[in-house]
Amino acid sequence: MQRLFLLVAINLLLLFQCGSSSQDEERASLILNQFLLNGTGALSYSPTDCSAIANPNDPFFNYQWHLRNTGQAMYSASQSAGLAGMDLNVSTVWQNGLSGKGSIIGIVDDGVLLDHEDLLPNARSDSVNFLFGSNGLAKNDTGGQLANHGTSVAGLISARGGNSIGVTGVAPCSSFTAFNFLSRPTDTNLTISLSENKQIHISNNSWGSTDGSGHYQSAPSIFFSAIESGIKNGRNQLGTIYVWAAGNGAGTLGEPVGTEVDNSNYDGYTNHYGTITVTGILNDGTRASYSEKGTNLWLAAFTGRDGIVNTALSTTDNFGTGVEWGYNPGDGSTAFPVSSSYNFSNQKYHNSFNGTSGAAPQVAGVIALLLEKYPNLTWRDTKKILAKSAKQVNPSHSSWVTTGKAYTFSNVFGFGAVDAAQALNIASSWTSVGSSSSLKVYTKEANISHAINTSGTFTSYSISISGSGITKIESIQLYLSSDHTNPGELTMELEAQDGIKFEFHENHLCYSGPKKTLPTINCSALSNHPFGINGFLDYAADGTWKINVKDTNTGTAAGNLTKYKIIFYGS
Repeated sequence: MQRLFLLVAINLLLLFQCGSSSQDEERASLILNQFLLNGTGALSYSPTDCSAIANPNDPFFNYQWHLRNTGQAMYSASQSAGLAGMDLNVSTVWQNGLSGKGSIIGIVDDGVLLDHEDLLPNARSDSVNFLFGSNGLAKNDTGGQLANHGTSVAGLISARGGNSIGVTGVAPCSSFTAFNFLSRPTDTNLTISLSENKQIHISNNSWGSTDGSGHYQSAPSIFFSAIESGIKNGRNQLGTIYVWAAGNGAGTLGEPVGTEVDNSNYDGYTNHYGTITVTGILNDGTRASYSEKGTNLWLAAFTGRDGIVNTALSTTDNFGTGVEWGYNPGDGSTAFPVSSSYNFSNQKYHNSFNGTSGAAPQVAGVIALLLEKYPNLTWRDTKKILAKSAKQVNPSHSSWVTTGKAYTFSNVFGFGAVDAAQALNIASSWTSVGSSSSLKVYTKEANISHAINTSGTFTSYSISISGSGITKIESIQLYLSSDHTNPGELTMELEAQDGIKFEFHENHLCYSGPKKTLPTINCSALSNHPFGINGFLDYAADGTWKINVKDTNTGTAAGNLTKYKIIFYGS
């Protein structure tokens, strides 16, 4: 032990003496301090004591409008944080002594700089480095220059608050385990990241299928197995709670007026009934233009476009030598083409994080606060509490529908913006709906031949359900196949017996690559693709359901729906 400590100390001393950068020296110092604290021969991270802070003293907290939006001036007097009150409503939760303490978040990403000054106190020793042996770091150290994205995600959830440095996370006393799955995305590594560690309470996944092609992209079968295992066996059978980013591929370049490229429903990862899919809204409550629509959405949280026009998110940043490290290298080469003068002078933080990648971890942080107070909530309880407590934003938007069960749902905003205080309020009198063991599932499927009308009007295929035993739906998955040569021309809805309907597929163009500047091509075949549909929460499954379909490109060759499978989940 003494010899190993001496070797570590000598190596760090050599680093200091060999012309290393100030960032390298600071990182080495952090590693040495952690080594000394743990007294072991390997890098070991473990959360240190933490207390709730009602009013964080972190120097960049005022820029974190998603936590407390007073309409404050941001990077200049002419830039504001948008609409006052358009935030996570987390202040009163902190004031009531909650900080996410005891909640464990799995961050599945490109890695996390575990020894970052604002993350190290909450980092756990069971992180997994799938690049061990090739990135020069310890087996449980997922950092390095590839960890830019995950480091920013981790800060939004779990940056230590009230320590007079940097920023604060939504759940500043939560702890996290990092998996650098995106740096080596194999099936085995996906299983390890999502379901092998059954202690993990919340799994944050700010990634998904490639954005911007318009094609249907399936998830590997191992993904479904991992999620099923997690919701059944994780967290002592209460279920791991999976949070997923909806995607950023809605850009309209080249699309017909009123249509978009990607829809979150085209992504196989975000359609699973066990996930909470999160879309993005700006600091005034309006939709982020790139954020994908979808009937599989559950919640909205906050994001931006850049640090000047619609203020982006401030969080932790990777730091090292050269411009390849981090989003704020300090020389103007930021993630966005703007002057470095708007960004923080401290390169360990930046204010340009955005996308649904930034929205999802905010929801993960709110769930961490919820589980600190009510640790026995199941994954199903958590989803329903978040839906019931969500805040309707941009209420005049045409996508909002009031359902027959008094929910408001939108295929742009889901059930609405996550609201931490209201979630805690509803949870205080919650009666559990049970875990996976009591979840009811009813399936009906058939091969069909339903002609798709090319006149531009809907035709309906009716499905009669009886004897399902499900009186309160929690989610619907609809698998569809069609022989249409270009299914991107189709618009499709699911309609309930009371006439309420939600569009889960819209006509759109597809591209030969993700840049949306390449030639358009026919969309990939629609073959047993799953569409998640969440707006019918608490409906009964029994009744007549209609699949409404039309070909919006009139005069082209006709096609047919050839197969459906509809699965109801609920109680």
